[in-house]
Amino acid sequence: MDKESKIDTKNDNTRAWFSGNVLLLGLVSFFADVSGEMMTPVLPLFIAALLIESDSDLIIGFVIGFIGGLGDAVANIVKVFSGYLADKTGRRKRLITVGYGIPFFAKLGIGLSNAWEQVLILKPTERLGKGIRGAPRDSLLADSIPFELRGKAFGFHRMMDTAGAIIGSFLALGIALLFFNVLVSELEVLKLIIIISAFISLAAVIPIFFLSESAVSTPEEKRRRASLVQNLKELPRSYYKFLVVSIIFGLGNFTILLFILHSKTVVLGIDETASPLVLIIIPIIIFIWFNIIYTALSIPFGSWSDKYGRKPVFGIGLALFAITCFGFLLTTDIILLFIFFGIYGAFNAATDGIQKAFVVDLLPQDLKGTGIGLLQTLMGFAGILGGIVAGFLYDLNLNLAFIYGGMMTIIALILLIIIIPSPKIKIIAN
Repeated sequence: MDKESKIDTKNDNTRAWFSGNVLLLGLVSFFADVSGEMMTPVLPLFIAALLIESDSDLIIGFVIGFIGGLGDAVANIVKVFSGYLADKTGRRKRLITVGYGIPFFAKLGIGLSNAWEQVLILKPTERLGKGIRGAPRDSLLADSIPFELRGKAFGFHRMMDTAGAIIGSFLALGIALLFFNVLVSELEVLKLIIIISAFISLAAVIPIFFLSESAVSTPEEKRRRASLVQNLKELPRSYYKFLVVSIIFGLGNFTILLFILHSKTVVLGIDETASPLVLIIIPIIIFIWFNIIYTALSIPFGSWSDKYGRKPVFGIGLALFAITCFGFLLTTDIILLFIFFGIYGAFNAATDGIQKAFVVDLLPQDLKGTGIGLLQTLMGFAGILGGIVAGFLYDLNLNLAFIYGGMMTIIALILLIIIIPSPKIKIIAN
């Protein structure tokens, strides 16, 4: 009898967190990341190729760090406004639709670019869509499942997201292998991958039309009519403490584009005569490995955060990023590159969805969108500054960039331990 009771509890918990909205939002992110992560591993190579072709005097690491940081900053800066609109109007589906529609045009433009300056404009435009959709989507997801099961739902969402990234990376690899000897140059292969990724992004819009919003949104009579400033004033103190930790972490968590660029540097350090094809496919393969680890650990870390608390799991994630950064100081061969990219994937699984679930736990029901938006906006400013600093340090001495990222993360981890309370989590049966 006890055994049957435990099984029923487990099934009830599964039904409670695995709602239609959780599945649909997972599918949206899956298709978006098939598209997005086709482009991510080749974008730094594409920017570098454009710089080399134009005989620019600019330093490659600085430009890539700046573009990556600026793109993330634009995405996050917009989130506080889209989050506020989501809280005020309750029309989250509309914002989500616009947010997933913009990247098609921006990615197509990037694929047709002939100068790095065009990418400088279009990459932030592509990330603008991410900024518009982020807070409304996370708010809708949070409202679609019970409090004590949010970690698992956010973990599932990250798993779908990164599963799409794996498929997208394999598609990029396949295109590179099929067309490298067909097209005129390395640059043309990279362009083709990005253009195809743009058309795949359209598939992400379809599941949005089937989302249910009325059942979970705040009733209109209870919806906040206050100004954005008033909303910000009413956010709890514990939330602002977590905001400080997140900003410091954001300064050190520089763009993944520099990690991908570094994989090419490692390959050249091993074999200076490596072919252009090898210099394309090795970063893509390593990126696939990164996303496999990220996907495999997203739900486990989410479940552990439900059971043991967000704070210890998020703290483990910060420690993993510090290990990644300091590990890259020792990376001189392919095996170590795979090891530390694997740890980098584990770090993302332990922080990305968990950070959102953590901050939602600290917020009142009618301020979720505003709170998530402000967090991601300020992390956007931290991201652009961190990207510029890391890019500059990478060109000066690549080891300095990783020392910088590791030290900033250790500071954030110490503050997390000292000043952040652990939100009370209901222990659930497994």
